[in-house]
Amino acid sequence: MRHIPKTLCLVTMTLILLIVLQGATQYFEFEPLKGVYISAEKPHFTFDDFVSGKWQRRMEGYVKDHQGFREPAIRRYNQYLWSLYHRSTNPNSVVVGKDNYLFEPWFVDEYYTGCYHHFYPDSLGIPDHAKGQVFLNRMSRLAKLQAILEEQGVHLFLAILPGKERIYPQYLPDRGAKARHDRLRGHHRAYDYYRNSHYDFRCVDICHCFDSLNGHTPYLLFTKTGTHWSNIASTYAFDTIMRYMQTFGPPIRPVVIGNPYYAPTRDPDADLDGLLNKMKPIATECNQYVDISLGDPAPERNPSLVVIGDSFFWNILSNYSIHDLFSHFRYWYYFSSIYYDPAYETVADIDLVDELLCSDYVMLSYCTVQLYNCGNGFINRALLELCYDPDEIQSVRDSLAADTTSRLSFDQRIDLHLEQYFPALAEPFPTKRSSRITHKDTSVTSDLPNNLE
Repeated sequence: MRHIPKTLCLVTMTLILLIVLQGATQYFEFEPLKGVYISAEKPHFTFDDFVSGKWQRRMEGYVKDHQGFREPAIRRYNQYLWSLYHRSTNPNSVVVGKDNYLFEPWFVDEYYTGCYHHFYPDSLGIPDHAKGQVFLNRMSRLAKLQAILEEQGVHLFLAILPGKERIYPQYLPDRGAKARHDRLRGHHRAYDYYRNSHYDFRCVDICHCFDSLNGHTPYLLFTKTGTHWSNIASTYAFDTIMRYMQTFGPPIRPVVIGNPYYAPTRDPDADLDGLLNKMKPIATECNQYVDISLGDPAPERNPSLVVIGDSFFWNILSNYSIHDLFSHFRYWYYFSSIYYDPAYETVADIDLVDELLCSDYVMLSYCTVQLYNCGNGFINRALLELCYDPDEIQSVRDSLAADTTSRLSFDQRIDLHLEQYFPALAEPFPTKRSSRITHKDTSVTSDLPNNLE
């Protein structure tokens, strides 16, 4: 008994020493934690920072992010919370619903109140008609952009994708009587505006398709532990989208979808479970999957495709060999990062006019939540660069920069007052073109496609 305190002291000191050594050497390698983490950098020591306490605070953050055995310690703690309390350690990223269904928090917000405030934080107190004007402006510009691109032989369309809150609302966490009352008040969602738009732009509504399929398929449209549509549902949906594309554009090689089969859950069907960073995944039943092969006949030339959209398109890319279907494919993720293009990394680097004019199809692909910021600035920028020369755009930019009374950025002011700063875009069908565009017959305005129901 006398040796127990000494033994405990020795064990404690040994554990502390191992943690320090692991933090310094990273001798053992562990699987990185899932999610987006910005690791603190080691602070540079200066006497002034030491006296003010800045160095100590920065060093504390650095040590916290680089301590030994951090990853397994966090996973064990998260597993403890889940196993005993069914709780997420980060409810800002993952919300636990009924029957272990997982949701991202903004999809829960979309169901109860809509997500307008997520994209426009200063919108509190703004009346609904003013909020609706944001969407009306964007849809009007989308219709004009589609018509301008159409005269150049480029086919633009919008694909509206369902969010998990729309398909499985019965598994959402209950937010109480007030939240249920707020939902009954009939808050307008972005989807409602786009679905019922009177503006003339092409739109394929996959939400409507999923609504009719819900409860009538042997597979899940959304998995319990994923935030995006399931692998198999997205596979069938993109086949539908490609058939829709060929009603107004060049042919695409047909695909043959095989028979469904059951298999353990694969990525990205369990992406939210991964964000919980536990020791063990949540037990789920096997999901259905399908394999794809190319069909015949192959077109003489595979068309090219640009996709501007959110992360839902990753599920499509996980199952389709996209380069076998499209000769030139680029994915402008949130109109920011560029994937599948070795020449460029961000859209800031590209010549947008050239990129668009060498494309056959341009697809805006947004789910119900991300539809609030449809295009992520693409619509405005494309309209400007197709209709105005760079020096004309720069002249407006310079005049706005000289106005220091506004706290809004150039892009924010353009989004609010595009037609005021660039009057040619206020026309029902803008006829002004950048000098780089070979002007074609604008009579296409009388033959623009109607919205598909």
